[in-house]
Amino acid sequence: MPPRRPRPTAPPPIPTPPQTELFPEAVLVEPLDARRVGGERTRVRGVWRVRYESERAPHRVWHDRHGWYCEEHGPRCRAVTAVRPED
Repeated sequence: MPPRRPRPTAPPPIPTPPQTELFPEAVLVEPLDARRVGGERTRVRGVWRVRYESERAPHRVWHDRHGWYCEEHGPRCRAVTAVRPED
């Protein structure tokens, strides 16, 4: 009986490059005065107005003791990721 040939190994996977946008959407992030927005006794750490060119209304992002969140859409809003620093 002839010796067995070793099975060919699969080639290593080709890493996929990150998807880049050909025409990225313009995002305007504007810091606001937290005391002016929330009042003199506020404990808010920061407030930002985020505008996307494809959306009519701006988002208002808050950072306070509850964390980061959009006033209208909550913490999973894409405006939060535009403002929040990467950890």
